[in-house]
Amino acid sequence: MEAIESKVDFVKEIEKLKTVTRFNRTLDGRFENSAEHSWQVALVANLFQDYFPEKLDIGKVTLMLLLHDLGEIYAGDTWVYDTTGKAVSHDKEYLSLQKSLAILPIIQGEKFTELWFEFEKGNSPEARYARIIDALVSLINHLVVSEEGYNPDKLTAERVLTKKAFIKEDSEILWQLAKELIEKSVEKGLYS
Repeated sequence: MEAIESKVDFVKEIEKLKTVTRFNRTLDGRFENSAEHSWQVALVANLFQDYFPEKLDIGKVTLMLLLHDLGEIYAGDTWVYDTTGKAVSHDKEYLSLQKSLAILPIIQGEKFTELWFEFEKGNSPEARYARIIDALVSLINHLVVSEEGYNPDKLTAERVLTKKAFIKEDSEILWQLAKELIEKSVEKGLYS
């Protein structure tokens, strides 16, 4: 009974992910939370898997994406273009993740930690694919929810292309999609 109680406590813990505000917005104009983002990327990964050239364990990808932002519970979200924040976000998120996973039985916590590190390092086909989906969903989100001309951070298409260039190493089709989304965002005035 102790194991199930610790899992219930973990479910209570991950409620906190719903309170972590991200920098992306939703269609109704509010900021999305990290739980919504994790759900969306996990679903999208299942939709786009045919466009990745390697065989994938999609269950592993899905779990990886559901876990990838869990470290934001105590560390918060770091904007992808915040170079100063990104320099320390990995360590902060790891400490946060460990605090949350300590609630689980040790074996379960270790498995989740391994998947989190695998995603962070991008050292498997599943992790590389998950990172691509994470990047693509943000591009789609920005294009769909942002009002025409919205570019308060003065992002350039070149900067966004550079940030997303890792996609082309694994999937030409998904890289073409990324470039098309960025071009449509330029046309909408979201990047200069």
